Amino acid sequence: MSYETLFHNALSLHEAGQLDEAEGLYRRILETAPNQPDVLNLLGLIAQDKGLQDEAVSLFSQAISEKKNNPVFYYNLAFSYKLAKRYREALEAFARALSLDPTIKEAFNEIGLLYQLLGDYEKANQNFQYALNLDQNFASAKINKAFNLSYTNIRQAVDELEKLCSKYQDEPLLWFCLAQLYMKTQNWPKAWTAASKTKELAPTSDEVRVILGQLSLLENEVQNAKIYFSKAELLNPSNIAAILNLADIYSRENSFDEAEKRYKRILELDNKNFEAHNNYAEMLYRAHRTAEALEEYRQAVIINPNSAAVSNNLALVLKDLQEYDEAANLLLNALKLSPEIEEISINLSETIALLARTQVQKAKSYAKRWLELCPNNIFAQKQIATLQGEYFENNHLYSERLFDNFADNYELVMQNLGYSAALAVGRIVGNEQAVIVDLGCGTGLMGKVLKNPQRTLIGVDVSQKMLDKAKDKNFYSKLIKDDIVHYLTFNHDFDVAIMADVVGYLQNFETVIQLLRKKIIVFTIETSKENRYEVDNSGRYKYNPDYIEKLLQENGFKSIYREDIVLRKEAGENVCGVIFRGE
Repeated sequence: MSYETLFHNALSLHEAGQLDEAEGLYRRILETAPNQPDVLNLLGLIAQDKGLQDEAVSLFSQAISEKKNNPVFYYNLAFSYKLAKRYREALEAFARALSLDPTIKEAFNEIGLLYQLLGDYEKANQNFQYALNLDQNFASAKINKAFNLSYTNIRQAVDELEKLCSKYQDEPLLWFCLAQLYMKTQNWPKAWTAASKTKELAPTSDEVRVILGQLSLLENEVQNAKIYFSKAELLNPSNIAAILNLADIYSRENSFDEAEKRYKRILELDNKNFEAHNNYAEMLYRAHRTAEALEEYRQAVIINPNSAAVSNNLALVLKDLQEYDEAANLLLNALKLSPEIEEISINLSETIALLARTQVQKAKSYAKRWLELCPNNIFAQKQIATLQGEYFENNHLYSERLFDNFADNYELVMQNLGYSAALAVGRIVGNEQAVIVDLGCGTGLMGKVLKNPQRTLIGVDVSQKMLDKAKDKNFYSKLIKDDIVHYLTFNHDFDVAIMADVVGYLQNFETVIQLLRKKIIVFTIETSKENRYEVDNSGRYKYNPDYIEKLLQENGFKSIYREDIVLRKEAGENVCGVIFRGE
């Protein structure tokens, strides 16, 4: 078959999108004409379409070495540099193409886009204008110039793009740019309209499917989102945003194999992708692959040492591995970066408490550093008071803030700890037909145990977020945000008071007992061998059961029942307690 026939056939296959077949014929041509620049260029375009940018760059460079003054070769080389994120080299190659042919409006447009990526919006604007000077009706340059305004004035950019809608209503780029800006301004209905219009005009666009998937997630339409991201991934196996979103969905669904496959794919494409390392680490941690999670979190910290979230997450892994020193340092660093995130403070408090079990002085040192860093942080104030054995005046506020932060994950954490206090209290209360007040009701776990048509349940808690969770269960006739002592001082219209795993957070339990005289009371305590009570390193109160029994007797409780129970597990060990009933 002649060279001309082979070339014609290869070109036809290429234009029809049959890239593998076209590539095979191009390579046959190179066997007899190895330095054919046009064939090398076309092979470069196939490699470019397949996402093989290093190979494409090599092929375009070979073509240029054979035919040095062809502006098209430089343009194609520049485009592959851009796709490979080698932006400076891309700028040089586009400039070389323009030096050979200054009328290539597309090159000016691409240079403008590169300067956008590099954050030089003034030069971006200049180059879009150069393209328009060559062709004032060049739609892409007009749209990109309007979109460029969004980096300094997003409202003006939207206005300019909307003005172009009547003239360029069939341009998918226009609707795609609008969809992006509507997303940024949280105008979800318009974002849906613009993204849907983009998909209609550009049915093979992977990028718009990412936006449609993100919009679906905002509406909690996870399965629809998965369909959009999967299609985007199919259309472009190198679309990192689509792959990452899919990986995150699979991770949340505990489909760890599917998630891991995609996290690894992203890291093949971009080993410095912070989100991929961080989210992959989170998945590994939940899959109990702690050592691997640790390594991924370390990579994320190297890429972005200024992320409070990743320092916090890495510290949690180290805490589980009992590396409390390193965990505490990471959490202090996270607080320097984001002192307003209370979850970090709670994690640091837990870490210091665990460290104090074996190294009290070191724990005190971390607590002092924390208080110096955040003198108004109530968790730091509580931790110092606890380690120094001092009375903490703001315990009510501390408890409110603690459980507000704990509310979303409370039941899952309790389940993982094997929490059994609610069932034990329910068993001891029995079938009592009464008005029952659940003091420290939390998310309403006791409500599920106690609710029946003959009972009235009242829930009291200092945390509004906990009460909101309890309200959703519809077990309580009333839910009241209040401190326990304050509530009991002014409310007496109930028969039974219960406290399931609550006493450990009360500094004034003796006062609570006094206020509950002549009522039936059922509660649990964590046990201590001290004469009366002790405050452990986490700030919880533990009581000697004999002292509690004596306290009940002194306050007029004639019938007292006590039973040893296991409240939950912590660090793999049973937390021992006692359940009391007094009347």
